[in-house]
Amino acid sequence: MDGSDWVGNAFEEADLRSALKDGGQVLGAFIVARSEEEFVIYLRCNWIQGRGFRIVRTWRGLSGDRSFKNMQSAWFFIRKFNFRGRVTVYPAGDPELRQFVGVSPCDLGELADEVTAFRDGDRPAPARAARRGSRTK
Repeated sequence: MDGSDWVGNAFEEADLRSALKDGGQVLGAFIVARSEEEFVIYLRCNWIQGRGFRIVRTWRGLSGDRSFKNMQSAWFFIRKFNFRGRVTVYPAGDPELRQFVGVSPCDLGELADEVTAFRDGDRPAPARAARRGSRTK
């Protein structure tokens, strides 16, 4: 994973198992509650440079982010990788999520259309300001 794209900034369960088998460690974890029935996990691990967190995705990202239907399942997923630290749960859009590097724009509460537009360079035209001193007669 080179971090050059969004999928590259994610973990798959197989990545985690392999790295932990080779002596890696999970350094931090938190859960984002996207709804009452959808929870996603972010992890920070010692084999990744930087202090960023990465979301857990499905195999090859084919189905997107790996989500859990209840918080207990998400918590057990984290614990099976021997992380015994604090696991905080944040609702999607919580301003506290902005303190973490690597959080998905949709979990930050940004509108997907706006994020895509800015990423593609299609920025909206700036609002025109009225000229100072101009008067209509």
